[in-house]
Amino acid sequence: MIKGIILAAGRGSRLGHLTKKKPKSFNKTNNKRYIDIVIDNFKENNINDINIVVGYKKNLFKKFPQKKILNNKWKSTNIFYSLSKATKILHDNMCIISYSDIIYDKEALKLLIQEKGDIIILNNVNWKKIWKLRFKNPLKDLENFDYKGKYLTRIGGKVETMSSVKGQFAGLFKISPKGWKIISKFIQIEKIDINKIDITSFFSKFVKKNQKIVKVVNYNKMWFEVDTIKDHRLLNSKNY
Repeated sequence: MIKGIILAAGRGSRLGHLTKKKPKSFNKTNNKRYIDIVIDNFKENNINDINIVVGYKKNLFKKFPQKKILNNKWKSTNIFYSLSKATKILHDNMCIISYSDIIYDKEALKLLIQEKGDIIILNNVNWKKIWKLRFKNPLKDLENFDYKGKYLTRIGGKVETMSSVKGQFAGLFKISPKGWKIISKFIQIEKIDINKIDITSFFSKFVKKNQKIVKVVNYNKMWFEVDTIKDHRLLNSKNY
């Protein structure tokens, strides 16, 4: 049975007043909170055992029926640390992990469920349209993303030309117990500080030394990430 993990511990300070009294994922689009959209996507794919990693404004999650995992160091740690708080679950179960500030179609999870492998990440192949809307200079926030066959070869780091980028990490991935064991061993051997590293940066280090392990699944339906007030407004405008 696949279990779901939603990473929702951070505040999202770039959203300013929109996260002053509530977590980033509590903002809405079409009168529905981001996190409720994510939860519904899991449920519609028959993933009902869902765990939410919480931190900022944790008390606001009390009414959620889903299990909560506390990252009490959310102020001083990055998102990979939040993932590590779910180690017990990842050690024993096939898990699909989702960021809580992304909006996507339920088909995204279906693709991950169907794909076999120990570490699988979702690739947003329609990134160009979104990046051009979100950024005056798309290259400023854009990151490298390349793969050969079905396997990730490069992720993260500055981009020189848009034509060299084959997609963008969609903030959704699947890990098997074997995959988590491989990741945990890599962290130990490379002495990686999991407190400070984000997930993209981790995968960047990982694929440089581990070839043909991280599989890529291409996704071409609705996807949007909310990092700033501009993103929030764009998501709720008629221009998107």
